[in-house]
Formats: sequence, C-alpha cells, structure tokens
Amino acid sequence: MPVQLFLLGPAQFVRHEQPIELGVAKAVALLAFLAVTRAPQPRDRLADLLWPASLPDASRKNLRNTLWTIRKTLGEDVLWYPDNDRIGLSEAVEVDVSAFESAAQSLPAVDAPALQQIAQLYRAPLLDGLVILDAPDFELWLSAERERLEQLYLRVLEALVAAHQAKAQWAHVIDIARQALAHDNLQEPMHRALMQAHAQLGERAEAMRQYDRLAHTLLNELGVEPLPETLALRQAIIDGTLQPVEIPSFSAAHRPRVAPEAQPPRWPFIGRREELALFDQELGLAAGGRARVALITGELGIGKSRLWQEWSRLQGACPTVLETRCLDTLQSLPFAPLTNLFNRQACFERLFGLPSPLAPVWLVELARLLPVIRQHRPELPAPDVLPPEEERRRLFEAFTQVLYALEERPLILFLDDVHWADQATLDWLAYLVNRMRDEALLLVCAYRSSDASAQLVNLAAGWEREGLARRLPLRNFTLEEAAQLLQALGGSAAQVEPLQTRSAGNPYFLIELCRAESGDTPPALAELVRARLERLPQAARQIVQAAAVLEDFDFATLRRTSGRGEEETLDALDALLGAAILAERRGQYEFSHPLVAAVVRDGLNIARRSFLHRRAAEALEATFAHNLGAVAGQLTRHYAQAGRPAQAARYAELAAERALDLTAFAEAAAFYQQSVQLEPSPVRRLRLGQALYMQGDLERARQALNGALAEFEAAGDDGNQAQVCLALAESYLPSGQGEQVIWWAERALSKLTPPEPEPLARAYYLLSAGGMQTGRALAEAETYLAKAIDLAMENNLSEMAARCRFELGNLMAQRGDLPKAIEAFRQSIELAHQAGASFLEVLGHNNLAYHAQLAGDLATAHQHIQTALDMADSLSLFVPRQYLYSTRGELALAHGQAEQATGWFQRALVEAEKNNNQALVANVRANLGLAARARGELDEALALQQAAWREAMNVAAPHLQIQIELWLVELHMQRNERAAAKEALARVEMKLLGSERAGLQQWAVRLKEELQSR
Repeated sequence: MPVQLFLLGPAQFVRHEQPIELGVAKAVALLAFLAVTRAPQPRDRLADLLWPASLPDASRKNLRNTLWTIRKTLGEDVLWYPDNDRIGLSEAVEVDVSAFESAAQSLPAVDAPALQQIAQLYRAPLLDGLVILDAPDFELWLSAERERLEQLYLRVLEALVAAHQAKAQWAHVIDIARQALAHDNLQEPMHRALMQAHAQLGERAEAMRQYDRLAHTLLNELGVEPLPETLALRQAIIDGTLQPVEIPSFSAAHRPRVAPEAQPPRWPFIGRREELALFDQELGLAAGGRARVALITGELGIGKSRLWQEWSRLQGACPTVLETRCLDTLQSLPFAPLTNLFNRQACFERLFGLPSPLAPVWLVELARLLPVIRQHRPELPAPDVLPPEEERRRLFEAFTQVLYALEERPLILFLDDVHWADQATLDWLAYLVNRMRDEALLLVCAYRSSDASAQLVNLAAGWEREGLARRLPLRNFTLEEAAQLLQALGGSAAQVEPLQTRSAGNPYFLIELCRAESGDTPPALAELVRARLERLPQAARQIVQAAAVLEDFDFATLRRTSGRGEEETLDALDALLGAAILAERRGQYEFSHPLVAAVVRDGLNIARRSFLHRRAAEALEATFAHNLGAVAGQLTRHYAQAGRPAQAARYAELAAERALDLTAFAEAAAFYQQSVQLEPSPVRRLRLGQALYMQGDLERARQALNGALAEFEAAGDDGNQAQVCLALAESYLPSGQGEQVIWWAERALSKLTPPEPEPLARAYYLLSAGGMQTGRALAEAETYLAKAIDLAMENNLSEMAARCRFELGNLMAQRGDLPKAIEAFRQSIELAHQAGASFLEVLGHNNLAYHAQLAGDLATAHQHIQTALDMADSLSLFVPRQYLYSTRGELALAHGQAEQATGWFQRALVEAEKNNNQALVANVRANLGLAARARGELDEALALQQAAWREAMNVAAPHLQIQIELWLVELHMQRNERAAAKEALARVEMKLLGSERAGLQQWAVRLKEELQSR
C-alpha cells in the first residue's frame, strides 16, 4: 500500500515502505480519529474536538494548518473531501486498527496460528504514549476506543487459550493466559485456564497458588468470592480427579520459575528504557560465565520493584529466577530473606524433596534454619556441634550449594529492600559473589541509599571497585512521564503539573495523589512520611518544622528560625540530609519532596505555624538586611502567614518593584495583586493595572485601573486621577482603539492642574498616537507630537523622548517618507535602550524592520526583527508579539516563502485576537490573503482579502482600509476582474482626496495607470 498507519501502540507511519515521521501530536490525533471512525467528519466537529479552547476562526485555521501538515508529510492522496464541509481518510490508506477489527470478526472459527497472527496485530493500546493535554473530548474518545479495542484483543486471547486447551498445549495456555491477565487481572476464566494448565502439567501447588491469587484479587477489588465453576475446578485439583498428562521432560524454555509470579500491576510501565537495556547488558555479561551484581537504588516509591518486575517478566521462563525480599520487622533474624525464600513450596519441593539435588551434608546444615526439612527427611542425622564461626561458614556454603543445585544458567537472584537485610544475609551475599565469581550468576539488589546500613554501603562499594557491579540509580519521572502515568490512571491533563510538583516526580506519590479525592495529602502518604520522621532524633524533628515553614533556606536562616544553637542545628541537619528528608544544593537546603514539607506543615497547630512564620520573617530580615528586595517575596509570605498584613503588603510591593526591574511582569502583577488583597489602596490598584498592562492582560488591567480611578475620585485626588486616565489611554493602544485613547488622554489633560511636564508630554503623545489610529489629519497628530517632543527634550524625559520618536516614525511612514521614518525608529531604539524601556525598544526594532522591508533593505529588516523576537522571548513580553509575528511573516513573504509566511501570520492572528486588536486582526487576515495569492490560490486569497476589508470597515483605521482595498484592486486585476478592480479603485480615490498619505496615493496612481493600459 502507498500509505500505512500503525496506530495500535506508538503511532507509526509508512509510505512506499519507508517510515515517515509525523511529529505534530494533533496531526497524529486527527489521522487516528478519521481512521478509527471510518467516516468523513465535519470540519467544525474536528476543530472543536482538538482545539476546544480556541475561538472558532482560530480553531478552523489550526485545523487547516494540521491538514496541510498531514498532506505535506504523507501525500495529497491520504485525505479525501466528499464535500466542502467534511474530511475523511482515503480508502487507499491501510490501517492496522481496521485489519485487526476485521480479522477479529472471524472469532472463534479460526485455528490457533491464525489467532496468533490476529493477536500480534495488537502491539499495545491505541496511540500508546500520545498525550494531548488541551483537548478533553478527544481524550475521552481515545480512552473509550482504547478500552473497546483492548476488550476485543482480550476476546482474541480467550479464543487462543481455548484453541490451545483443545490440543492440550498447556505451556501455551499458561503464556497466553498470563498475557491476558497482564491487561486485566479480574478475568476469572483466565485464572481458571492457568489453574487447569498447571494442574495438567503436574504443578498442583502452583495451580493452588493461582487460585489463592484470584481469591485475593476478587476480594480486594470487588469484594466477591470466586464463581462456582472455579471452586469446582479447585476441588478437582485437590481431589486429584483432574489428572496431569504425561510429558517426557521440561525443556529449559518451559521450566517453571522458582519465584512466585507478581500480580499484574494496574497501571502501565512508564519510561525506564535505559535501565531495562542495562539489565539486558548485565544478564548478557553473566551469561558469559562471570558473576555480576546489579544495584537498583532510589528513594521510597521510585519504582525499584516495578522495574525488576517488568524486566523479569520480559525474560519469560528461560532463566531460573529466585526472588525474595527483606523486611524491617525481621532485621534481627539471621538469614530471614533466605529462609523465607526456601520455605516456599515451589522451592522446597524442587530442592529438598525426594530425590534432592543437594547432598545430605548440606541438607543437615540447612535444617538448622529450616526445621521443616527434618519433617520431610527424618532420616537425616543430627548436625554436628560446631564453633559459631565454623557453623556460620557451613551455613554460608550450604545456601550457596542450593544455588549450585539449580543447574540451569544463567541463574538470577533478586533481593528487594536490601536496606533492611540482616547482617548475616549481607555477609552471605559477599561470600556468594566471591564463591560463584566464575558462574553465570546475576545478583540483583534493590535498596534505598538513604536507609542503607554502613555494611551494605561498604559491600556495594567493594563490588564496584572490583568491577563486578553496576549501579542503576532511578531518577524521578519527567513531566512527560508523569503525564503518561496520570493519563493511565484516569487523571485529567490539568492535574499533571500540580501533581508533578507536589510529588517531585515520584511514581508512587503520583499514584496516591491522583487517587486522592481532594487536594489534601492522602492519609497513606501522610502516614508514610510521618513514620519516616518518627525515626529521626527529637531535635531533628523540631528543626524540620522550621525547615517546612522556610521551604528553601540556608543554614543561618534555619538556625535563627528554629531558635536552636549552632551545633544542635548542625547535628539535626546532618540527620535530615542522611535520611534524604532534605537535599543540599550549593549551600542552600530544600526538601527532597515538597510532599514531606506539606505533611510537616499540616501537622503544626495554628499558633505554632504563625510563630514559626514570624520567626522566619525576622530571620530573613536579619540575614538579608542589606538586600531585602532579594527576599521580599518570601517575607510577604511569612508575614501574611504570621497574621501581619500591613508588613506583608509592604514587602509585596517591594517584591513587585524588583520584578519590574527584572522585566518579570507576570510576577510583578502577582505581587501587586497580593498587596491589594492584603491592604487595599488606590495607589496599589494603579500599580497593579500598570503591571497587568505590561503582562499583556489588558482586560484585568483596565478593571484594576478603573477601581483605582473610582477611589482617587472619591478622595478628590486630581493628580493621581490624571495618572490613571493616562494609563487607561495607553491600555487601548495595543487594541487599536484610537477613539478610546483620545478620550482618556483628554480627560487626563483636564485633571492636570497645574500641568507637570511628564504627564503633560505623555498626554500629548497619546493624543498624537490615538489620532493616527483613528485617521485624523496627520498635521493635527504632528502638532501634538511636536509639543510632546519639546517637553521631553526640555525636561530630559528620555523614555518619553523615545516614545515620541517612535510615533514620529509612524507619522513619517504614513506620509510615505520611509528614510525619515527609519531614522526616527533608530533614534527611538537608542533612547529606549538608554532609558531601560525594553518594551518600547522591542516595538522600535519591529517597526524599523517593517519599514526597512518596505524600503527593500531585507538584511536590515531581518537583523532588527530577530533582535525584537529574541528580546520579547527573553523578557516574556507578550503584547508586542502580535506585531512581531506579523512583521516576520511579511519578511518571509518578501522572500517568496509563502508557507512560512502563513505560519507567522497565523501566530500573529492568535495574539491579535487575544488583545482584541481588531485593526491588526484585519491587517493580518489581509496578509494571509497575500500569502494565498503568492501560492496561486486566488479564490482563497479573495475570500481572505474581502473578510479583512469587512473587518477593517468596523474600526476607525482609514490607512488600513485603503491599503486593503489597494490589495483587492491588485487581486481583481490578476483574476482579470476589470469591473471589480475599477470599482475598488474608485473607492480608494474618494478616500484619498485631500489626504496626506503620499505613499498610498502613489500606489493608487500606479494601479490606475496599469488598469487603463490593459
């Protein structure tokens, strides 16, 4: 087939037998939706499904872009369009989902080989690993389809099990039934199939253990008993009426594992691919005939046991595997993990029953720790009375001989939670590795480094020095891995980042937090944390309370907050670091997990918490007395928690001012918002509004400014009323609402009594800028601008001088004098840079780039737009991006890069719509029409230009209206629509009568001459 889609598992795409990378997640999602639904879908449904948060126009554009990406990557013939409204997947495309569903319809009338081929089509769940965080309806659809296809896959496995049962192929039954239970461990028929298969192979004990697993699972998950037919099967196995079939021998491939099978987990295995590969390498080295040690290390809940389970499951039944674990409660008992392992029935029957592969001398020694051996082997002599050291040495060798008796190689021994191993077991592990150094042995030890004994630390270090061991430290989950896990658990996309932060990426913590019904710490996790803290010394538990209030701190601040002495604090800090409660990074300390800090804080009563926050604030003031701004945010939090709002509000203002100095506008707005909430005042509302404006949140900025204005009016404060009116006027500039700019600027002028130079210059500047937006006479705008420039120069107002030069550049451009416009923008950039006005400096670079492009100087244009984009990104300036993306698109268009230009214009359109800048929306839409025209898509170009013209007529922007109409004239001429071109040109000529816009007049004259010559 020319194109093949493999969607069962991670999405893969093939065209003409070559793999194709489709890196856009929503393109993959769109293709999958069309492939699985099998019917053409309305465009609006697809747009709403994948871009629900976007405005209708924006979502439809996103859909068009995604369709274009699919066609460009996989070919034009992948999609088909039955009509203008619907989109479908071409019938020529081969989809594995369709093949799987079609083949599965033949159940159960096919034989085992055919069923196996059907099962192999199901590589993994549908679109495994795909995460779409902002399309909840798609996520629901995907979840339902995954469930449906998984159920179909399980029906295939059921049919496959039945086919193998009919032919008494019990080893195959075991493999397939376990495969099915890994997907759903509540399938009672599969448990029965395993019981029957083990019984038929003569493994009655394993069959009974399988029943026990089923009964335990049903009770825990559903609170029910097994079905009557399951009970009847169990009784038949007990009675011996279900007789095993005769088989000559077990091959190594079908030899049962000595270790018990772990219950299939209820969530998928995430990540850890590198660690699995390292395990494979270690097994390969061990298979070469040399003992190897793999050390899985990591904190509680990081997934050490799960990693082992996943890797050992992938090995099948080929290697012989022994697995056991160490328990905290059994640390005082010698060899507790080993006696627990060899007391299991599977091990016991194989190793100590009749006939036993072990020599009687070793059975006698083992009977010292395993008295049950004598119950089955009463003929064994009594053990010799030996000195303790000799007895210990013999036990070491006896346990080692047990491993030698398991002749299959390689042999794998896994010990979990080795940090709780008793001393005798650790000594035996050292003996074992040395004794079996030249055997195909892989020893796997999983433990928490923070809880490891000195003996274990030394033992592991020794193995590493000798080159026998490899350490596999497990890291916390990345945000992407956390998203995959939470999706599998049924969590929402909105939970991902908050839960990742609270859990620090610990998988177990993530699971428990996701399952919690509220935002509180789950009781199981809280108890776990408290249990760890209870093992700390008393002083350390008190110090950790101060640490929980501080969260991020240095030693001096911790000591002052806790009120403890220096040595006492040092000892407690050592204990907290050793227990991995705290972590040290360059002289600063923080909690290894935010969850631990939350549990400690939740355990504090209100009075204690308030006291510690006050002490923390005072400690920070003492430590940072020379630079309070650096910790103003922390001081805000501590004084607020200490119940001192006035001090908290003062520090919130200081933190906001510092954030503004760093051009961190979002942070500044957040701190000003805090100051208003803690202790409201009109001045704080004014500053909040200004910060929100710089952040690009124009609506909330105006709300805050109007609140400030009302309070200043009530107080009769004309000076501050003028400042608020000027801020409100400026807030309407990015949205192109010139009339509002003029109205608020004139109101500000009425309040300036007596007028002061800076606000007066600002008012004149805004009257000029608003006038040019509304299309008023350029001479009037120039008059206001000249007044503003004079005031700025006379009073050394550098930032205002930069603003005025910027507006002068716009005025010169409208007159068609590009050299003067470009020079004015250069002067504006220099002045803005000197004044530290980054926002204005970015706009200056943008406008210089745009007009340099109009003048044909593309090199200069590229240099300045790239500078502007880099500054906007580094400073998180959002408002200018609408202009920057548009200019970047026009540069791409000037280079003949129509597709690249379209991408930039679409980004500009999104930003302009966010800022409600209707004039720019019309301008960008017209530019999209120019890009379509450059691609030769004249019908789309005409539709876009006409839509842009209608939008421009709804705003007071005559310069833009004329410009779009001139583009329409050009387009009509290209389409040989002479009458439409003449009509549009006539409208332009009427609007240009008496106009000062020389550039537009020259353009119109040129087009008229060209039209007349045709």
